[in-house]
Amino acid sequence: QHPCSIVPNRGSIMARLVLAVALVSLLCLPGLAQPAPAPADSTEQDDDSTQPAEKEATPAPKPSKEELAKQALSRATEARKEALEHADDAIKKLKAFVHLFDDHADAKTAAAGIEESAQKDVEKSADDAENTFQSRLGTLAKSGSSGGSKAVAAATKKANRAAKDVEHSAGDDKAKAMREQRKHIQKATKEYANTLASEAHEGARAAVKAAYALERAERHAGVKEDVYERALDRNTRIGEGMEDQAKDLQDKADDKIEKYFDTLEGRSEPLEDDAREEAAKHLAEERGAVRGATKQAGEEAEKVRMAAKKAAAEAKAEAKAAKAKEASADAEPTEAAPKEANDDAKDANGASPSGADGANAGDDSAGGDASTGGSSPSAF
Repeated sequence: QHPCSIVPNRGSIMARLVLAVALVSLLCLPGLAQPAPAPADSTEQDDDSTQPAEKEATPAPKPSKEELAKQALSRATEARKEALEHADDAIKKLKAFVHLFDDHADAKTAAAGIEESAQKDVEKSADDAENTFQSRLGTLAKSGSSGGSKAVAAATKKANRAAKDVEHSAGDDKAKAMREQRKHIQKATKEYANTLASEAHEGARAAVKAAYALERAERHAGVKEDVYERALDRNTRIGEGMEDQAKDLQDKADDKIEKYFDTLEGRSEPLEDDAREEAAKHLAEERGAVRGATKQAGEEAEKVRMAAKKAAAEAKAEAKAAKAKEASADAEPTEAAPKEANDDAKDANGASPSGADGANAGDDSAGGDASTGGSSPSAF
């Protein structure tokens, strides 16, 4: 290995100095028979000399049984302390939660809040129902001029149904939403109370287990039997007392929650009735509007019907007159023919008036001769 490729860590200055001296000797004294000693060995020697000797780790002495027992006792004591604190905190939370339901004065405020929330829930559906009613009412108002009595009756039926939907949304749906919200809140409240009670129960049981673990640790640590037995009896009583307290608080919570929501229901029901009553009044107003629109549309439909009837009668009369006129026009040539025949006959008779008169005159003369040639009545 070339000396220049060595990269020493410790003692690098000395190694580089030795290498430099060797190179200078070779360059300046070319006749020197014996070469300078290789610096690599010295560098390695220096490196070896500069490397600290690794010391073997001295194994830590193993703790004695007494020390292990003391450590276990310390851990058990701390664990029992933490278990008691956790159980005590859980019981305090449950107790504070139960006290929230001691006073029912805020039930009225809670009922008002539920009503407001229910109003928001049904607000969109109520608005949609109202818009539908107004649209149907407008259609009803126009049905008289655009259709007949059947169209008015159909539009009236649809408008009344839309008015009923408005009442349902503003009354029944709102009351239903209030009941559902109240039940949902009651259910969530019971679930939260059960959660707090479960934490209190678990904390109390953990305290009892920690008491038994502490008793074992004290026994192994050499604590006197009467001491750790008394401590176990005291500690288990504390844990079991906490568990009984948690159970009592859970029963109180269930009872108070039930009574509170009974009060809340009593506060909410009048509000539900008010919502239904207000919706019924609004329904009466809307049905009144429907009746007015129906009357107006009916009158308009009657006008349209009478106008159509009059127009039909006039059209029928005009058609009849036109037909009579047409028949009269067809009959005029037939009546003129007999008239012309009579005129021709008259013309033929009037052609020899003297002959007829002469015949009449001859007859008259002949009669006169006969009367003169015979005997007269006076002669007899």
